[in-house]
Amino acid sequence: MGLWQGLSKIRVRLAVGFAAAFLGMALFGALSYSYFLGMERKLVFLSQADGMVNMVLEARRYEKNYFLYRHDQDYSLALDYLDRYEAMLANDREHLVRGHGQAAIAGLQKLSADYRRQFIWVREHLNGDAGVARMDQAVTRLRASGKELISRLEVLARAERQGITDLLREYRPLLVAFLALLAGLGGGLAYALIARLIRPLQTIEAATEVVAHGDYQTLPRPTHRDEIGSLVNAFNRMVSQLRRNNEQVIQTEKLTALGTLTSGVAHELNNPLNNISTSCQILLEELDRDVDEYHRELLAAIDQQVAKARDIVSSLLEFSRQREFRLRPENLRTVVRESLKLIRGEVPAGIQTRLLVPEGIQVQMDKAHMVQALLNLAMNAVQAMGEEGVLTITARLLAQTRRVELVVEDTGPGIPAEVLPRIFDPFFTTKEVGAGTGLGLSIVYGVMERHHGRVEAESRPGRGARFIITLPMDDERS
Repeated sequence: MGLWQGLSKIRVRLAVGFAAAFLGMALFGALSYSYFLGMERKLVFLSQADGMVNMVLEARRYEKNYFLYRHDQDYSLALDYLDRYEAMLANDREHLVRGHGQAAIAGLQKLSADYRRQFIWVREHLNGDAGVARMDQAVTRLRASGKELISRLEVLARAERQGITDLLREYRPLLVAFLALLAGLGGGLAYALIARLIRPLQTIEAATEVVAHGDYQTLPRPTHRDEIGSLVNAFNRMVSQLRRNNEQVIQTEKLTALGTLTSGVAHELNNPLNNISTSCQILLEELDRDVDEYHRELLAAIDQQVAKARDIVSSLLEFSRQREFRLRPENLRTVVRESLKLIRGEVPAGIQTRLLVPEGIQVQMDKAHMVQALLNLAMNAVQAMGEEGVLTITARLLAQTRRVELVVEDTGPGIPAEVLPRIFDPFFTTKEVGAGTGLGLSIVYGVMERHHGRVEAESRPGRGARFIITLPMDDERS
């Protein structure tokens, strides 16, 4: 499997393709070199063969001149050209033996020796010692030997020419096959570049343009495990992260705008609420005892509702307040334990609390804000479970990113899918009217943002909800 995955990489395929092309060209080059070397040898010997024919022809020309003019110089020149021919024959012996066999060179040597012997004999007996008839026979044999020698050499030269032609004829289909193979390989590489590289890159480019306009759409999951597949996966991870970051920015803008609004509203509401509460208390104190009890209950209800309104205003002020925020190294387990102690009296007896936070995890945090966020998460979980269930808080180190993951998990009914995207919106709540302000999770979100962390919610219908917090171990403020 690993080998196949390795071979599926585009760079490996291209490397294999280029290596195959290089190997093919090297083999074809070696084969071509052997053919050209053979043709070169044949061309060289063909030139030598033509030279030997010329040497013999020159010897025969001086032979005829000798018989016509009886000059010793012609005789000497004829034998000199014959010597040159035999020297050339000796130099090309290896080629002749390899191409034409031992018998061919032996035949040429014998004809040359016969021609030389007969020429010498004729010159020695030219003055009439051997008789006219015998001399005519000797001259006839001499001329026949010379003619046969030239004929053999011409046959040899024609054979070399035919050998060159045969080599060219053999080489032509090899050249055509190589060019066809090279064209096919080039076409395959071009297709691989277009189909597996250029087109996917164009798709990614188009998707990038879409993302740039605010539509965070991911690409279909790649089917190939190559560089393009890795690039698509990285692109999808980037788009998902951008979507989350955009949601966080929107959420932060909401919190900022609402914080400014609620701060002003809360301060404006405090004065009339205080006046109403004071007036109710004065009326209750100054009413005579004979006043109907019903009216006393109405005034008490007004005072009670004013107190509840004051609590809501207090929550609004807490939501909008920008208190001093200082990050210090804190032991995470200690902070979580202190948070749980604060709600111990409000947790029903049927709810178990499990603390699975390892000792020794140090996180840069503002302790007061973090305790407030953990209280909100824990109380939400307790209220969701009712009278029984399990509240679990776990933590683990993410060593590669130097972050800490903190999970607050309950066994309640979970969060409906249609509600999940809105749970961090300010004033959004699923509780009954008067049972909550809808600011708890917004405060949690804002606290995590100020810690340069992130909080996400997951729901398992019928089995509970999980709030996953990730925090940097180091101070990331710029």
